[in-house]
Amino acid sequence: MSGLDRWLAEAKNVWETWRLQFARLTPGSNGISDQLHAADALNRWRGVRALIERPNPGLLPELLQLCGDEDELVRGAAVDALVSWGPGMVLEPARQALSAQPGRESAVSLLILLARLPDAANRAAIEPWLQADEPEMRAAAFMALAALCDDADLPRLQAALAEDDILVQRAIMAALCAPEAGSLAEEATAASDPILRQRAAQARPRIQRQLEAKRKAEARTQKSQQTSAEDKTENDETPVAESH
Repeated sequence: MSGLDRWLAEAKNVWETWRLQFARLTPGSNGISDQLHAADALNRWRGVRALIERPNPGLLPELLQLCGDEDELVRGAAVDALVSWGPGMVLEPARQALSAQPGRESAVSLLILLARLPDAANRAAIEPWLQADEPEMRAAAFMALAALCDDADLPRLQAALAEDDILVQRAIMAALCAPEAGSLAEEATAASDPILRQRAAQARPRIQRQLEAKRKAEARTQKSQQTSAEDKTENDETPVAESH
């Protein structure tokens, strides 16, 4: 056996040893499920964190339930894990959970989840919460609405920025991205609240990117329509050969 072969064999043995040790330290699905139901928040948090980037459809109902956990860190970790699983697996169950009128903590967490996984189909699930009595709920709902990056929502967002609680204003500015929202962000940069000013400054380049993307899409559409019109004109002007 050559020196290189011996080195490769030793490296393989070391890797296998580390792999087995890691497997023993990493709980399987059953172990994670037990952690998710643990009495203490630290173990629940550890179980949830172990699911980040590790989609497990069988544990989806438990993760959604933990969005309403009594511990804030567990709720946040549940949202992080669900976001990491992606919209295809998560969004429809999350929207259904919201339609079941969950409690305050769960509703806020689920709305934050929709804000982090924006999709036009989220709108119907968001709408009822825009009129919630508690500012925290409205804030999460308006954040999810702002994250849709839809110019059609700007009148409602503008009204909330002018009249609603500061929590709602901050939440809107944290996600604001509609292409024509530049004036709202510009106005908020002069707000008395420092957090709102900071978020407005962060929103401006995000809005600018959306505006540029919108203009490019419009230019492509216009060019396509122009090309189609030219082709039609050319076809109309082409003489038709007479048959004898």
